[in-house]
Amino acid sequence: MKSSKTSFLLTVLIAIVLTSGAVAQHSRTYKAPIPTQYDSTQALSTLRARLDQIFTSAPYRSSRVSVMVWSLNRNATVYDRNSKQNLTPASTTKLFSTAAYYQLYGRNAIISTEVKTDGNLEADGTLRGNLYLIGHGDALLSVNDLEELADKVRALGIRRISGNIVGDGYAFDGQTNRAVYSGDYEDVQPLPPIVALSVNKGTVAVFASAGKTGRINVQTIPASDAFNVVVRTSVPRSKKSPPARSKSKAKPKVQLKAKPKARTKPTTKKKRSRADVVVEESIERYGDAPPEPRQRRRKGRGRSRVPRISVSSSTLPSGIQQFVVSGSPGANRSATVYVAMSKPALATAGVFADRLRSGGIEVDGHIEERRAPANARYLTQFRRPFVEFASVVNKRSDNYLAEHVFKMVGAACGDHSTTALRAKRALVEVLDSLHVDRNNCVFNDGSGLSRRNLVSAATEVGLLRQIHNQEWGPEYRSTLAVGAYDGTIRRRMHGSLAANNVTAKTGTLRNVSALAGYVTTRDGELLAFSFISNGPNVGSFKGMENLAAMALASFSFKQPVPVPQDILPTPTDTIDEVVTDTE
Repeated sequence: MKSSKTSFLLTVLIAIVLTSGAVAQHSRTYKAPIPTQYDSTQALSTLRARLDQIFTSAPYRSSRVSVMVWSLNRNATVYDRNSKQNLTPASTTKLFSTAAYYQLYGRNAIISTEVKTDGNLEADGTLRGNLYLIGHGDALLSVNDLEELADKVRALGIRRISGNIVGDGYAFDGQTNRAVYSGDYEDVQPLPPIVALSVNKGTVAVFASAGKTGRINVQTIPASDAFNVVVRTSVPRSKKSPPARSKSKAKPKVQLKAKPKARTKPTTKKKRSRADVVVEESIERYGDAPPEPRQRRRKGRGRSRVPRISVSSSTLPSGIQQFVVSGSPGANRSATVYVAMSKPALATAGVFADRLRSGGIEVDGHIEERRAPANARYLTQFRRPFVEFASVVNKRSDNYLAEHVFKMVGAACGDHSTTALRAKRALVEVLDSLHVDRNNCVFNDGSGLSRRNLVSAATEVGLLRQIHNQEWGPEYRSTLAVGAYDGTIRRRMHGSLAANNVTAKTGTLRNVSALAGYVTTRDGELLAFSFISNGPNVGSFKGMENLAAMALASFSFKQPVPVPQDILPTPTDTIDEVVTDTE
């Protein structure tokens, strides 16, 4: 009996040990269950409910919206709301013009500025003939770039040029006003002329400074043979000396001292810079463009301290741009007035001539503007990678540069006489070549300033899908603004999973807001999205775009994000980004 009890207890002990070992082994190899199709459906349903809540909220009750979200990993629609409705896309139009240039030239696309000649180089370093500076739309061309070109010319052994310095901007047609060639006849944002050859973004700074006596000195930045300055101002009169004190010995009347006022705050004087022009950067202005340089009005003692100076510009029969400067900035002060170049190609040729002389090359002739002859011989060129140019267009939403891309696309198709008209057709043709459903979209310009542009969210997402599949896709995506980091969305989506994640292009006009680009979910799934809103609540639209992008960035099939009961208020970091255009 005793032995049977012992064997029973031994059997139970062995069973317990084996069971505990199995449990321990199971705990070590346990893995979370793989989400089923039902779980995935529930997660997507939760996300769609969240997006529905956003895009049917109060700001959209009197507005129109077109939205689409597409999974690039699963090649499937994630969300769709009126995705084929064409609306005004504002600056997301820039996605199409920059993509078209990449499609035409590939991932190593460049913009060149060439130097050619119709003469011959003699043994003593004299070039017997003209030097042609030929532009192809590089609106970022700077004085430093032209100086580099001048150094390349000197490196060829050229020490003297017997002929003229000729600016050739005939790669584009002669219609330089976006408001005209778009057919809008509306200057939403006044732009300098859209031309194939320009420097300093087609703008000249007239800088006036005065010393202690008030006598002023005026110069143009950049310096160019195409500019002439006339100063029509006089040295301001010195201040009248105070009246001499009376020598009378009569005692002055005694006055009771007034009771001093109580000071609420100690006042401290801050040192102010003497510069009178301050360039400020803003976000989402006039189709997302940064503002033009402007003069800041400073507070004085009961009067304005804006510099008393004005600059008028006129073009002389010779083509020289003359600046007449009137007034004076005041003693020990300076002022800068920005003026658009009336003949950018001629002005650029003038800057080039100045740089050639500074580099030690004698120039016997003068400057002029005309087309280079077909037999002109290539000498050298300045090459700018297109990714550098497109980054300014897409990250900062620069309208001036975007219109140059638009015309560059038309010129690339071989049309130099009706470049803008050809560019409108070219954008549609590129969509067809990429097999993107264009859904009767309309393009009138390359910047998106035209209110008559029409694009749907489905077309924008279709373009983003195809860009992702191209060899130039990575370069293109690097040109987009990054949420909470740079570009026009650097102040948005802070403190969320969308920060440093969303790469997108913004769009802003009066009654228009848009956001289109890419975002990666918590599962590592890459999504392409487009939100286009037309209506009177642009500030609120920005907030809703942020919430939608953050919802996409937070999405996971494993851990669905619960749908909150109420829409969160518009994030404060978007309020100051909206500046409506003037109409």
